[in-house]
Amino acid sequence: MGLLNVFSRIYDEEILRKLDFLRQISLFEGIKKGHLIHVLESLQERTYLKGETIFAQADIGRALFIVFDGRIELSRLDAAGKPEVIAEVNPGEFFGEMALLEEMPRTATATAAEETKVFMLFKIKLDSLLFSYPKIGVVIAAQLAKILSARLRAVLERPAGN
Repeated sequence: MGLLNVFSRIYDEEILRKLDFLRQISLFEGIKKGHLIHVLESLQERTYLKGETIFAQADIGRALFIVFDGRIELSRLDAAGKPEVIAEVNPGEFFGEMALLEEMPRTATATAAEETKVFMLFKIKLDSLLFSYPKIGVVIAAQLAKILSARLRAVLERPAGN
């Protein structure tokens, strides 16, 4: 029985650590701590090795990725067809959010710059959350709209040629 209690405690501590991590993600801002367990249950965990491609430019997007540990590089092909790093994604940040709105081709390639653990939120899982827990879904949808608006504004305010 003692061994079972040890495993249970380790499991509970890991769940609490993940919930605390999710509370810091802007996409989930405003979701009550007790409801975050439903979000966590909707996420899929995966570890990518250094150099492993998470998705390629032009792949159809079906999930958002949240970096839990490690680092991701986003790159696009330049005019000569060579990959050019356009962004770096660190723990607590996410990418691929447009896939939650529409299943369209990816605009960049995502590659693990080092061994990286991510949480994936697939569009189908978000749709299920929206149906099963509308309050959670409304918060995520509102946050997603704010985040996409801010990112679009940042692009539009960038000086020409940058």
